[in-house]
Amino acid sequence: METVARYPRPAADRYVAEADRSFISCRQKLISYLVKLNDALDAQLPDLSQALLRRFCNALVDYLSEGHFRVFQRVSLPAGTYALIEATTEAGMTFNDRFGGAHSVAFDEVRGALEVLARALSERFELEDELLGAL
Repeated sequence: METVARYPRPAADRYVAEADRSFISCRQKLISYLVKLNDALDAQLPDLSQALLRRFCNALVDYLSEGHFRVFQRVSLPAGTYALIEATTEAGMTFNDRFGGAHSVAFDEVRGALEVLARALSERFELEDELLGAL
């Protein structure tokens, strides 16, 4: 019993703040790769596009997982919110399944799919900001 008293558990708000920072960092990494990938696709640089596409897909899966485990499990979601989250998660995983292991880059195909995904992610970002602000 004395050990427990000597080593108290971290405060809940500290955990929340750390989880939020981790999640925001993960989201920033995703956005950074999104911008870099878009630039490489516009410049039609196949090797760079391929490398960035893989990194973007890895960051996308990390971000979707972080959101689920660090944000959405901690809050009560308003009605209809879960449907948007689920739709964007499915869109992200579909993108990853389609392009994450691709051996060559079809610029127009990736660019079109990336635009659709970016719009969905933008909506999700707004929702996440609202949810994080409410914590």
